Amino acid sequence: MSDEGLQDTGVVRTWHNEEGWGTVALDHVDLTAWVHFSAIVAGPTEYRSLTPGQRVRCHYEIPGQDGYPARAVEVTAL
Repeated sequence: MSDEGLQDTGVVRTWHNEEGWGTVALDHVDLTAWVHFSAIVAGPTEYRSLTPGQRVRCHYEIPGQDGYPARAVEVTAL
């Protein structure tokens, strides 16, 4: 992914493993980003999942999804 666009670091607030989605509270803007498991950067054999409290880098777009103001397009664990 290009470095262009919106990005920030943040903390995973929720993760619904069975449904494959969760939320990230961004550090430098007052936004919560909705995250789908397909946006998580992982190796070809790694399970795409997040853990509440985990620090991540998040590329996101506005408007968001499902009532959240932002939607993650790429999430990488820090």
